[in-house]
Amino acid sequence: FCPMICLFRCLMSFKRAVRRLPVLLISLSLLFNTCSIKENRAACPCALTLELTGLPVSPVVLGVGGGDYSFTEVIHTDTVIVLPVPKGELTVTAVGGALAEGDGSVRIPEGEEAPPLYLFHADVSTMADQVVLPVLLHKQYCSLELVFSGPPGYGPPFEVFVEGFYAGWSADGSPLPGPFSRRLLPTSDGRSVLRLPRQGDDSLLMHIVFSDRIVRTFALGSYIAASGYDWAALDLEDLTLNVDISLTSVTVSTDLWSKTEEIEIWI
Repeated sequence: FCPMICLFRCLMSFKRAVRRLPVLLISLSLLFNTCSIKENRAACPCALTLELTGLPVSPVVLGVGGGDYSFTEVIHTDTVIVLPVPKGELTVTAVGGALAEGDGSVRIPEGEEAPPLYLFHADVSTMADQVVLPVLLHKQYCSLELVFSGPPGYGPPFEVFVEGFYAGWSADGSPLPGPFSRRLLPTSDGRSVLRLPRQGDDSLLMHIVFSDRIVRTFALGSYIAASGYDWAALDLEDLTLNVDISLTSVTVSTDLWSKTEEIEIWI
């Protein structure tokens, strides 16, 4: 009776081994086609993990490139992507709210306001076997609300002409020089909203136009700078600018601070 039991057990073990054979062969194949700890691992790929969470906008164009390697994907929701990439140096970018050109820059056509751009840019070393990179997009524009006031009967129709000398962003998010202009027609209660790109200096100007003639010019960039606004912040704040046309005073305010300056208007 005992020999029969032993024979039965041997047959069952053999059947289990046969069923596992395909899995065993696949595992051996993967083993022989990947790097082992005894090999020189400099030629082995790096597992680059990109964590895209808390996306402020959708879609986002994700790009990874460097040397002969290039990867692009359009992302619509929070996700984690793992890429086998070559060892070396790579650049990771993520752009949302606008379309980048071939060199990675975003340009604003003259006469238009800035797009609602969110951007991520990082140079990454992939010399390790595994690299984890959080991809956090930052707000690259300022939504400027202009609120005009004055004595009874002053109100619209008048136009506001904002003029600047930065018209986009380089691939790394730095301000891109170029002509920027936008005409605004305030509402009946004297309000206008304008998206401004990141600035490299305080050269923004704001002209008040009546009947196609500039009657007042405000050194807009200087007043914003005097208020303590930081154009180099990772995420740009929105801003409200109150302008009293007749009393020649400007109040710059956000949710956190308010500053009033007496100004000398020049034309």
